[in-house]
Amino acid sequence: MPTEQERKEVAVAYCERVTAGDVEAVLELFEPDAVIEDPVGTGPVTGHAALRDYYRNIVDNYRSRVEPGEPRGSHEDTFVALPIVVSATIDGTTSSVNSVDVFEINDAHRITRMWAYWGPSDIR
Repeated sequence: MPTEQERKEVAVAYCERVTAGDVEAVLELFEPDAVIEDPVGTGPVTGHAALRDYYRNIVDNYRSRVEPGEPRGSHEDTFVALPIVVSATIDGTTSSVNSVDVFEINDAHRITRMWAYWGPSDIR
């Protein structure tokens, strides 16, 4: 089981890889059957093929930058929460989204699930 610190490092690496625009490096952090819901309530994105399309859209169309806050561990062996600010450019206008992302990380130090908690009032 990854330590709390190792789980936090995976979450921060996720932010770095999204910001770098390296979709394949982002996918390396996920199990092949991983599920994300970003934001929670919009439905799941499941598996590497769907995740590749999802992150390719973020990189190509929004030029997203993800700035992590201080990761938070848990007494569970699998979870870490990370407050983040995502800056995205749409049609020449940059917006920021405040989110809290929760990652479930397995023994292989890979993400099995991710939930992003943000809503319309969190966009600036």
